[in-house]
Amino acid sequence: MKEPFKTKFSTDLCKSLLATLARYYPPIEFNEALIDVVNVLMDGLSRGDVYINMRETPNNLELKYKDWPSIHMKALLNSGWTTGDNSPIVLNGDLISWRRTHNEIAETIQKILLRNQPIDNLSKKKPIRINTNNLENLNIQQKKAVNLVESEQIILLSGGPGTGKTSTILQMLLQALTKNPTLHIGMAAPTGKAAKKLKDTINLGIENFEDPIKNKLSKIPSKTLHKWLEAGPNGFRRNSQRLLKLDLIVIDEMSMVDLSTINGLLDSLPKSCQIILVGDPDQLLPIGSGGIWQILHDKGMNKNFQSNSVKLTKSYRNKGDIALLRNTLKDEGLDAFWHLLATKENSSNTSQHLSSLKSIPDPVVSTLFNYRKKLKELTEKCINHIPNEAWQSSMIEIAPSVEMLKLFNFIDNLLILSPQRNGPWGIKKIHQLLLGKRFEEETNKWGQGTPIMAKSNQPEIGLANGDVGIIIGNGDKRRFLFNVFAEEQRLVTRLINPSRINKFDAAFAMTIHKSQGSEADQVILLWPNSSKISEENKLNKLYSDDYEKRMIYTAITRAKNKLLLITNKEEDF
Repeated sequence: MKEPFKTKFSTDLCKSLLATLARYYPPIEFNEALIDVVNVLMDGLSRGDVYINMRETPNNLELKYKDWPSIHMKALLNSGWTTGDNSPIVLNGDLISWRRTHNEIAETIQKILLRNQPIDNLSKKKPIRINTNNLENLNIQQKKAVNLVESEQIILLSGGPGTGKTSTILQMLLQALTKNPTLHIGMAAPTGKAAKKLKDTINLGIENFEDPIKNKLSKIPSKTLHKWLEAGPNGFRRNSQRLLKLDLIVIDEMSMVDLSTINGLLDSLPKSCQIILVGDPDQLLPIGSGGIWQILHDKGMNKNFQSNSVKLTKSYRNKGDIALLRNTLKDEGLDAFWHLLATKENSSNTSQHLSSLKSIPDPVVSTLFNYRKKLKELTEKCINHIPNEAWQSSMIEIAPSVEMLKLFNFIDNLLILSPQRNGPWGIKKIHQLLLGKRFEEETNKWGQGTPIMAKSNQPEIGLANGDVGIIIGNGDKRRFLFNVFAEEQRLVTRLINPSRINKFDAAFAMTIHKSQGSEADQVILLWPNSSKISEENKLNKLYSDDYEKRMIYTAITRAKNKLLLITNKEEDF
C-alpha cells in the first residue's frame, strides 16, 4: 500500500494559524471544525486554488470532522469569520477563500477592467490593414487577434501549446509597427526560459522579413517580468512613480504569472500602454497566489472581454493520439481520459506502460542511461572547441561551435516528468539512480555531461531560474555551459565557473511545474497515482480532480512528437 498523502502545510501549522485567527478575530462561537476549514483553504493555496467549493469533498485531506460540509459550514457561519469587509474569510455561495487573496484578485481585475477600453481616436484614423502576404498562413482566429491591435487597449490571446500563439504575436507586433514605427515595445514572461523561447521564436519568424521592419522586430527586448520591474529585496523599483517607457507590451505564459507580479506590472505601465496577454488557461496555476489568467477566462468574467478575447483552437504541435488524449482530457475530463488510455493500443506517437512503484520503471532507466551516455559523448566533443584561455575566466562568452549546437539541441529532445520531487517515482529517486544516494550533498562529484538547472535568478551572469545547462570539463577545468540572453538581446554561450552559480539542481528529470514553458520531441510522464483507481480506494487519491487534470494536461502537451505515459500497477494501491 502507498503511504498516506501528506499535505504541504502540516496540521500543526494549520492549528497555529487557527489560533492566530482566533486571537486577532475572536470568533462569536468557536468550533474545532474550523481547523478543517483552515486546512482545506491552505491546501488549496498550496496548489494555487484561491476559491474552494464547499460542496466538493476534499478527498486528499484527513479531516477532523468527517461530515463535510454541513458541520463545517455551520461552524464557519457561527464564527462570524465571513461577516463584514474585514472578515478573514470570504463566503460567496458555496465558495470560500481567504479575504486577503480575494481582495488582491478583485483589485487586479479592477485594474485590468479600467484599462479595457477601445484605443482613442480610432474613428478619426484611416484603418491600416496588414499586407495580405503576411496573413496568408494565419487561420481565422489568428487574423482576428491581429486585427484587434488596431482597436483594443487590452487583448487576451489564449490557446493550448502549439496553437500558433507566438506566430500570432509576431504578426500583431508587425501590425503595431506598421501602424506606428516609433512604438516602444517590450516582451515579457514569468521565467527566463519562457522569455528566451519567445525571443528565439520571434527571431526565427522574421528571418525572411525585409529591413527596416526586420531590424525593428529583432530589437524588441524580451525579459522576465521581474527584470522589467527591476525586482529587488524591497520590492519592485518600477512602479506608478517610475513608469516603464513602453507603448505596447506582450506578456507570454500568463498561466504562470502570480498576483503580486501582474499587479506590479499594471502599476508600472503608462495608462496609454497597449497590453497583449497570452497564455493557456488550462495549465497549472501559480502556486500560492491564485491564477489570474484562469479567473479572467471564467465564464462570468470573460463576458467583460468578449470583443477583445481570442481563443486559438487549431493545434500545430500535438499530433495524432497526443492531440486526441489532450482534447479528451480538456473537454471530457479525467474519467474519459483514463478510459481512453486504458482501451487504446499504443500508436506511432503515444504509448503507455504499467510498472511497480518499487523501482524506477525499466523504460525510464534504459532511456536515461542511453541519454546520459550520448550527453557525455557530445560534451566531450565540445571541449576541443573551447579556447585554452577560456578556462582561466570565472565567466566568459565563447563562440558556439556546431558541436555545442548539437549538444543543446539534444538536451531539448527529451523531458522526463513527475508530479513530485519526493516519493517512489519522484525526481529525487531518478537522480539518485544516476548520481548516487548522496547526490544532493555531493554536487562537486557530478560528472561531465550532467544536465543542470539554475534555481535562482542571477541577472549579473544572464541566468534565470529554470535555465538548463550542462557540466563540461573535469577537475580544475570543471565548468558549466549555458545558453543565455546577453543584455543586447543576443543568445550567447557562456562558460561559467560553478562558484558563480548560487543554486542549481540536476536536470535529467524535472517536476511538471518546472516544465512549464518547455517542449521536447519526446516526453515520458511518470504518474504514480491517478483517478483511475477503484472506488473503494477513492479516499486515497493524491490530488483533487482539477489539480490532477491540470498537471496531466501540462505534462502531455510538452510533447511535440512522442509521449510515453507510465502508471503504477493496481497492487501498489
